[in-house]
Amino acid sequence: MWLTAMASAHGIVFAAPPSATETIANRLVKTLNGVEAEGVGHAAAMELMSESLQATPVTTPQLFATLNSMAEANPRAKNWLRLLASQQIELADSKAKTGSTERSFDADLLTFFNDRTHDGDARYLVYRHLIDRDPERLETLLEQAVDDPFIPLRYLAIQRKLKLADDLEGENAIEAYLELLPLARHPDHLRDITGSLKKLDRPVQLAKQLAMIMRWHVIAPFDNQDSEGFDQVTDVETQYVDSPLDVELLDQSFAAKPSSGNDPTPADEMLDWQPLATDDNAGMVDLNPTYNNAKEAIAYAVCYFELPEDETTDAQARLGSINANKVWVNGEPVLSNEVYHSGSSIDQYVSNCRLHPGLNSVLLKICQNNQTDPWAQDWHFQFRLTDSTGRGIPVTVVNAAR
Repeated sequence: MWLTAMASAHGIVFAAPPSATETIANRLVKTLNGVEAEGVGHAAAMELMSESLQATPVTTPQLFATLNSMAEANPRAKNWLRLLASQQIELADSKAKTGSTERSFDADLLTFFNDRTHDGDARYLVYRHLIDRDPERLETLLEQAVDDPFIPLRYLAIQRKLKLADDLEGENAIEAYLELLPLARHPDHLRDITGSLKKLDRPVQLAKQLAMIMRWHVIAPFDNQDSEGFDQVTDVETQYVDSPLDVELLDQSFAAKPSSGNDPTPADEMLDWQPLATDDNAGMVDLNPTYNNAKEAIAYAVCYFELPEDETTDAQARLGSINANKVWVNGEPVLSNEVYHSGSSIDQYVSNCRLHPGLNSVLLKICQNNQTDPWAQDWHFQFRLTDSTGRGIPVTVVNAAR
């Protein structure tokens, strides 16, 4: 919504309640949101954008109405609004320079940037303009952004702090890195910080900082001949989805190969769950040692865990795996990637998920194919839960003792 009051260099500037300016911006974002990939709605959007771009003179309320509308825009619409807002900033800036309101305009932009309730992309656009106008602002703006909810801004702020910490020595360096540790969100930054602390004889486990889940129960190898197992629904999946919080799943055996009937034949190999934990610094769980580098195979990994009190339930599931994979959280499918051996990284796959107070569960399906190349032998995964900023959620595993 439009700011009801905005601090400026000359005091408080009161803006009008929702006006024709805001109505136009709302109509624009509604039209842009309606544009489809096939081009449906494109002509109407182009016409409305053209009208908005040609509207002169650009007023500060017009600019802020556009910036505020970005919060309601889908990604495609936001790209259009970003173009419009950029031009409006330049036009409004030029107008301010020719009058007596330049300082007031800059102060209004700074107020908008400092309000973290605004859309992150809109704030980042304002940030870019502010430092382009005055590069000396960069240090001040980034100094206060180390805990910013908008991850691109936080990334720049942490990157700046890391460079400053790298120039320190001894206890001063340790103190600087430890200060950054709970603030960092990007895995590369956390890896750099923990690596630097290790060199300073203050080791910190990366997996713990990332809140990687380190203890699982796994069952394998299920059949994945000709990579057809990815889409086959096994009894493991069916029973888990039907009762995702029933830990008695771990007491059951399952047939390794799919059966044409409801029950396995006497000749079917029956598989049991077994605990598997990792002490890998990055939380990687390697399936190969346990299952003798099996090929054309599928492994399931399940974890039952308690969510800490007062922890967010609006979470993200983040998986890193070089193998084809599927993920369910509390019985709901959240990830599905039929990709083999294209690389692996922390937080390679990310999806929103919903947790519950108390007991929760996650099931992973990790598929290995029949490639014999040396680079195609890995069969592993790393998994964690985070909030929307990438802060790891430290859960308490409850199934490890079974």
